[in-house]
Amino acid sequence: MSANSVVEITQAGPERLPVLADLLGRAFVVEPMMRWSLGLQGDVEERFVRCFEYFLESVIAAGTVWEAGQALGATAWIAPGEMDVWRDAQLTETRMHELTDDGPRYDAFWAWVDARAPDQPLWFLDSVGVAPQARGRGIGGALIRSGLERARADGVDAFLETGNPRNVPIYEHLGFRVVEAADAPDGGPRVWFMRWSPGILTA
Repeated sequence: MSANSVVEITQAGPERLPVLADLLGRAFVVEPMMRWSLGLQGDVEERFVRCFEYFLESVIAAGTVWEAGQALGATAWIAPGEMDVWRDAQLTETRMHELTDDGPRYDAFWAWVDARAPDQPLWFLDSVGVAPQARGRGIGGALIRSGLERARADGVDAFLETGNPRNVPIYEHLGFRVVEAADAPDGGPRVWFMRWSPGILTA
């Protein structure tokens, strides 16, 4: 199945930042990695949306954000050579500390995650979310496959991490394989690190 057969997928520009930050922030309120790093105090949805606003400000300008239809789904695929953009957005964005009850825990957790990324050019799937009314239509899979098509065209691997065990078989169905599963320090969530190679045929 072509990645674009379910819905049109387009590269998102900066003008799409507010609506896509809202989509991703609300989609990630149940994600263990986000819940651990930002905490559960106050209005969780509002803080997670603001987190994605700060994150997308940097990465959307680098052409790394893709949208399915009109805010039916969105993903951030970080291209080879653009990991410094991700690190600036995730690791050095000081405004993130306004959103968490424990800035040092946030910094330590994401540094631990980053240290497990392969030190070689690859496509990195940072996040993918689907609007509630569009779930069950294959949109998430289409967004992921669109990035894998770019990775295949470049002849390089793709990589992701997830703290949600229910996501692991979904990613495995798309050709990813677990390369490490580890518990984050200080009582943090279990995280699965997964890799995909261009030679793998996916359903």
